[in-house]
Amino acid sequence: MPRHFLATAVVAAALVASVPVSAQKFSGKFSGFNEVGGLGAGETGAILSQGTGTIKLKLDKNAGTITYELTYSGLSANVTQSHIHFGRVHTAGNIMVFFCTNLGNGPAGTPACPPTGGTVTGTITASSVLAVPTQNVTAGDFDAITDALFADAAYANIHTVKFPAGEIRAQVKKQHDDDDGDDK
Repeated sequence: MPRHFLATAVVAAALVASVPVSAQKFSGKFSGFNEVGGLGAGETGAILSQGTGTIKLKLDKNAGTITYELTYSGLSANVTQSHIHFGRVHTAGNIMVFFCTNLGNGPAGTPACPPTGGTVTGTITASSVLAVPTQNVTAGDFDAITDALFADAAYANIHTVKFPAGEIRAQVKKQHDDDDGDDK
């Protein structure tokens, strides 16, 4: 191989390596029909709810952050908490990270949930990830939440006073470049 081709290839590879990878986007649309209830006694299955909402996530693996925008309205009672669970479609899973809580049970810095509807934004980091020993997740394992997102094994849930195990749920899916996330 001539030297100038080799030099060009090395420079091109260096340029590609220095370009930051764009953030990955994930989203979901909440519905009571997606609910499965709690983990054990008291499971309810689907919920007939007028509640609606969306979750939008932007993952930056290099920075170790996930920014989120959670919006909801029309629920049957005041919201108590919202988070990401580790579970596939139509199965219950444990809480991995909080979006908001009004119960004081989230990690330090977890914002309050608008009780009757609204928007919550924030950033998830390794310190946001809770231990889930029954699902082999250790506290602070940021890779666990990203692995769950890419494996379609993460869902968002909004809990209310009337439905403490969850009133509406959204399976979180990776967005494609031409997808704005509004129909997920």
